[in-house]
Amino acid sequence: MEQYGTFVVISFYTHIYVSQCRSHKYTVHVTYEEIYKALIFLISIYIAGVITKKLRMPALVGEIIAGFLLGPSLADFVPYPESLVLFGEFGLIFLILEAGIQIDVAQLKQTGTKAIAIAFVGSILSVWVGILAALFNDRDMGLKGAFAVGASFAPTSLGVAASALSSGNMVNTPVGQLIIAACVLDSVIGLILLSMFEVLVKEDLRYFEYVTPLISSVGFLILLGYPAVSFVPESIEINYLPSFSKKYRETAMFGLLLVMSMVYLPLLKYSKASYLIGAFLAGASFSQVNGAYDKFMHHVQSIMEWLLRIFFATTIGFQVPVVLFQDPYVIYTGLFLWVTCVTAKFITAYFVPHFFEVDKETIFNPYKRDVLVTSLSMTCRGELSFIIATFALSKNLISPEMYASVVFAVLFSAITSPYLLIQVISHFKAVEEKLLQMSNPITKGGDEKMPLHLHISLELKGKWGLMNHLHDEMESLGLNILDFRTHAPRGINPTIVNNIRVRDTTVNIAIPTVNKDADSNSELEKTGIQIVADQSLEESLIEEREREVQKTLYENMKDYEISGLDVEQWNPWDWTAALDTTTLQLHNGKVAGLDFLLNLFDIIDDGSDDVDEDELYKALLGAGIKVTKEGLQAMIAVVDEDESGLISREEWEKAVVAYFELKKSNKKLSLKDMLDSHGNTRDAETGKSDLRKKLGSSAKFGSKNYLSTHHEVSTDIGLDIEA
Repeated sequence: MEQYGTFVVISFYTHIYVSQCRSHKYTVHVTYEEIYKALIFLISIYIAGVITKKLRMPALVGEIIAGFLLGPSLADFVPYPESLVLFGEFGLIFLILEAGIQIDVAQLKQTGTKAIAIAFVGSILSVWVGILAALFNDRDMGLKGAFAVGASFAPTSLGVAASALSSGNMVNTPVGQLIIAACVLDSVIGLILLSMFEVLVKEDLRYFEYVTPLISSVGFLILLGYPAVSFVPESIEINYLPSFSKKYRETAMFGLLLVMSMVYLPLLKYSKASYLIGAFLAGASFSQVNGAYDKFMHHVQSIMEWLLRIFFATTIGFQVPVVLFQDPYVIYTGLFLWVTCVTAKFITAYFVPHFFEVDKETIFNPYKRDVLVTSLSMTCRGELSFIIATFALSKNLISPEMYASVVFAVLFSAITSPYLLIQVISHFKAVEEKLLQMSNPITKGGDEKMPLHLHISLELKGKWGLMNHLHDEMESLGLNILDFRTHAPRGINPTIVNNIRVRDTTVNIAIPTVNKDADSNSELEKTGIQIVADQSLEESLIEEREREVQKTLYENMKDYEISGLDVEQWNPWDWTAALDTTTLQLHNGKVAGLDFLLNLFDIIDDGSDDVDEDELYKALLGAGIKVTKEGLQAMIAVVDEDESGLISREEWEKAVVAYFELKKSNKKLSLKDMLDSHGNTRDAETGKSDLRKKLGSSAKFGSKNYLSTHHEVSTDIGLDIEA
């Protein structure tokens, strides 16, 4: 409803504005035909954006296409195009304002100098390649025009790249964080380049006039940017907002944001920089204010989305010279610019760190994946590329033919780059999954050994180059990183949560299965099942290794103000493979059926209609059923629908029925199937974590708690699963 309300408001005020421009000074009037055409146009750009998103392309592609099809350059269907362009420019200001608020300072600290190198080298190289490509195609073009062409390909679109990374679940990985940080810096460089064109359009400039916009832009980024990401957010959150009652703090926050925007916009404009940098700096001042970004998006997102649709359809789409696309020169030049300028950013792959150890004998190479993902992400073009090119055309820096070629190349990049990026991510995920299944010791069987796998959960404060430090620590401990996820909540100096899954190259353990044989004539009784766990040498070895990793990390990373450090054994293989090893065969040779398992629940139930994990585990073993630890634990984690920590008969019946139905149909029992059969969408890891919280820290799955002599941290000894 909010979007449709915005739709009506924009349409109404648009026509009020234009009618005032041309009507009698005492009347405001628009015709029905004009209103109806404007509605058709707005609906068309919305539908076009939805269609292109369904085709895994950015919505802006469809909106631009709808704009030039219905705009003045082709159908000339839209009434009052100038007023729509005006409202579209408001959308651009909102977009840059959001980019400022969205800055993640903790993320920038983690990625260190690598993100800076990727942004600056990629942008500078694209500009120079663009200049050479433009002069090669049009030797009569001046240096200013060639510079405009190159600058159009300098910035990477954060929105386009982040959307593709998000669909591949890679945003919170080390390479994802690196790319996001580089895109933010890319946007800043693009705004500086845009500032320079404000002066370049003038004739007979003196030398100092050429460098004024550069000095002004960089100067204000330092003068206002440093406070914006250091002490200004703290001052706003600690001193300014508490001076208002809670009821009015949100209004006070938006009021201050509005005031800062209205001051920064003209300040940057009249100091020969781009007013968009002013919007960016105003937003950046609230990037670390707790809740500012969420509140901004909650109140402004729907309005901003509609204004941006209008921006891409009008400011960009209206100025696309469609008829020129019939010219082979335009298409040839556009493809040439795409090959040279867009792909020039492939060189940024040189700066991608080795986040994961690479085993040359395996089919999966994580470094190769990170290189390709970074290269393709940095070739994504979008908003700022169109803005710079459109500005250059409006100031006659480039010809309509060259502008059409640039637009073609940028559009082609906006379509192909995210598509190729998604395909690459999907390919490497499939290869990784194949490798995981090939190396699964549970499906191989036998008495083989397997490397110890650990899950390290580390909570600390962010500092410059954190990821590189963590990688070095893992390498020194002989731990190969298999998966690395990081999350930093917004706020002033937030605590960063790192979840690292590793393979230990120094410790091998037996395949973690349990196969207890009971006497075939034994009778299952409520109190007659006694299972005593032997404290083996292997368990002691695992405990010792976990303590060593925990202690070493704490000692070597004290400067990061560690607030949480948890190390636990982890099984990287899919739990369904372990569950499939469960043999429901009893001592008498018969296969345990649905009735037997339901009766089993009734036998061990003490009348409360609930059983806990240990009771069920002991009952299955006592019945002579072969079971694996990880298979049973994963099943238990998802059976508990109400997250009570106990399993009811109804929950147990649903799980058992689903198991037999899927086995009967020869369908592989997956975690998704199990969850769907319950109407439950949480995964095994989440369910297990929630169960731990409800039972308390001492009730972990087969785990023991230990306290470090230096810091209170816990180490889980036991088995874990990765759904």
